[in-house]
Amino acid sequence: MTKTQARLALAALWLGTASVGAFAAGLDKDTGLYVGGAIGRSSYSLSSSKNAPVPVPWGGKKADKSGTSYKLYGGYRLTEHFGVEAGYARLGSVSQWSSAYGGSRLQTGTGQVFYAAATARMPLGDAFALNGRLGVARGRISGDNKWAPANQRLSGSGTGLMIGVGAEYRMTQNLAITADYDYFGKLSKQAKGGMFTVGLKASF
Repeated sequence: MTKTQARLALAALWLGTASVGAFAAGLDKDTGLYVGGAIGRSSYSLSSSKNAPVPVPWGGKKADKSGTSYKLYGGYRLTEHFGVEAGYARLGSVSQWSSAYGGSRLQTGTGQVFYAAATARMPLGDAFALNGRLGVARGRISGDNKWAPANQRLSGSGTGLMIGVGAEYRMTQNLAITADYDYFGKLSKQAKGGMFTVGLKASF
């Protein structure tokens, strides 16, 4: 092997080692793609029940402003601290009593939402991190309640400001447990919603 060939071999070896080191450093900084899923409990705020509450008839089923919820999402961390995320959430059922035809009737609905957000991340050591999300959400509540007065009707759609906060604990390099609260704003003219969840997030 000539001196020139030896130098080229050493340079190639150095570049290869540097590339592997840079790749490992990128992993340590938690950049790249991730996906996750979570399950929890939703919480609804109904403007119609605040403005014109309808009493529950004797023996009637109690109105419900929370339900079982879940979300599926994916994102990309552009840097260790900032990224983007999009997801789908199903907020579960909601119900309230409404006045109709001189009496009271229980109307029910189911909420769902799509969202897109910018994300921020604050690592707290090697395993823990705090997360934040700020974006826009498009929500909808579906239900058969056309009989209800317009100012009490739960069904409809809406666009609102989405705000999310949470924490994660990384069990391995690629898998973390999450706990989050997400507020989606208006889901319809009469309803706003959010959800508390726990879940798993996988990084790639």
